[in-house]
Formats: sequence, C-alpha cells, structure tokens
Amino acid sequence: MSVDIVRGTSQKPVTSDALVEIVSQQSEWSGRLFIGFPIYGTSDGLRMIDALLVSADMGVVVFDLIEGHETGDYGARQDDTANKLEARLKVHQELMERRDLMVPIHTISFAPALRNPDSHRIDDYPLANDSSLINALNQFTGSCPQGQDMCEKVLSAIEHISKVRKSGFRRNVTEEDSRGAKLEKLEKSIATLDNIQSQTVIETVEGVQRIRGLAGSGKTIVLALKAANL
Repeated sequence: MSVDIVRGTSQKPVTSDALVEIVSQQSEWSGRLFIGFPIYGTSDGLRMIDALLVSADMGVVVFDLIEGHETGDYGARQDDTANKLEARLKVHQELMERRDLMVPIHTISFAPALRNPDSHRIDDYPLANDSSLINALNQFTGSCPQGQDMCEKVLSAIEHISKVRKSGFRRNVTEEDSRGAKLEKLEKSIATLDNIQSQTVIETVEGVQRIRGLAGSGKTIVLALKAANL
C-alpha cells in the first residue's frame, strides 16, 4: 500500500515538500494526497486547499500548511476550509445519509518550523510539526467505517467526475458475479480518475502541455476540468 501524490499549485513549497516526504514514508497507508487542491464555485470564487488527503481508513483530512513560525488564527482557517469542502461534498447524494455526510472531514495545521506546537495550540484544533504529525494523523485512523468504497466515491466527487460520467439509470445489483455487477464495477472505475489523470487536471506546468491518449480514454474530460481549474 502507498499514498499517491498529486501536486498542484502551491504557495507554500517548503511545507508542502515536508508533508509529501512524511506521508510518502508511511507504507501502511493508502489513499491520495493532493497538494494545492482547488475548490471552485464557492461564495468566494476559487478557493485553494493547501493539501488534502483522501484515505479509506481516515476519511478526508484537510491540511492547513504553515510556513515559518507565525500560526495566525489557524482555527478559523480550518473551519472555513472544512465548511467549504463539506458544502461541496454534500451535493453528492451517494455520500449522504439523510442530512449527514457519511465520510468524516478532519482538519489539521502543519507547521514543520515550530519547535513546540503545544505553545500555539488552540483547543479542538490540531496543530503539529514534523515530529508530531504522524501521531496526530493516527488519531483519525478508523474513523471511516465505510472504507475503500467510500474513499472511491469521495475521490469521484472531489474530482468532478461523478456527474459527468454517471448514467441516469441506476442498477439494482443482487448478484456479485452478474453482468450488472461487472458493469457497475466498470462504471465506478470510469467515474474515478486514475492518478495520472488527476495529476494532469490539477498540476500546473510552465509552457505547453500535451494531453495524449486512445479514443475514449478521457482526454476531453481532463482538458475540460483543467480549463475549469485554470
């Protein structure tokens, strides 16, 4: 198992690199870590999340990255980002149970330059440096009982693919080895971008970028999403 890393635009390169290095070393974790993830369509227009981890075991973890020693009102930043992400996810009925979001959204501020995070900590708002981050994240372990299936649904939702690909016909699968079950599994695979496609959508490069692939491989969807992010 490992965590896939998708790098987007980040205004905090040092802290982003430190986070990637720490998460990449956790071989027992699985999921996807986005650096510089865009949320658009909010009341403030485009909003960038510093980093976002989607994990089958932890659910969704939103990172507030801090460069230097000034933490500011990181509690307010955690609340604001989590609220905007929750509003975005709640439009997807497959993630909802009545009025509640089935996947937990955790927040944490990461400040690798701080020697003593406890001296800056605000109650109920996690703050960690490079030596305490893993212990802090392990507190979220086991909070997503739906596991991998929910992880895939969340990835599909945040990558803006579910409604593009999803058919209006809903399958009622009763047998795991039936044709309907196989088609449903295929639809789920199509609905969720793989790691390379995610990188193409979110990552920014200098100069010209070419998108190549076979017919039906998703080039147009990737191009449309990339244009929306830009």
